[in-house]
Amino acid sequence: MLTFFTIVHVLLCVFMIFVILLQPGKDAGMGSALGGGAATSAFGGRGAVTFLSKLTGICAALFFLTSLGLSFVGLRGSVAAGGSVATPAKTAPATPGATTPPPAPPGAVEQERSATPPAEGQQAPAPTTPAP
Repeated sequence: MLTFFTIVHVLLCVFMIFVILLQPGKDAGMGSALGGGAATSAFGGRGAVTFLSKLTGICAALFFLTSLGLSFVGLRGSVAAGGSVATPAKTAPATPGATTPPPAPPGAVEQERSATPPAEGQQAPAPTTPAP
């Protein structure tokens, strides 16, 4: 469905560009350069202008409809619409009695802390002190 709307939308864009460029302006513009002068004789004195104006209006309306269609199709799978986003995990509230240790005074040496306590029967490693 998305591919179909995209193809129709792009074709309408290209067709609408050519229709707009073929319309004669005050100085006959690109319409006369691309053979638009012959179109005025085929549709009558004013026929090409009204025909191209109507065709431009129809293309603009179809362009508007395909734009809306693409936005609705795209919105269905969008993150902003909440389509395929997993709900975030709930975090546990902080315990009110837990406090963080106070910061060390400047110049104090912080000792490395072992992530796991020593197993039974093993001795804890001796603390290291930096060389002076």
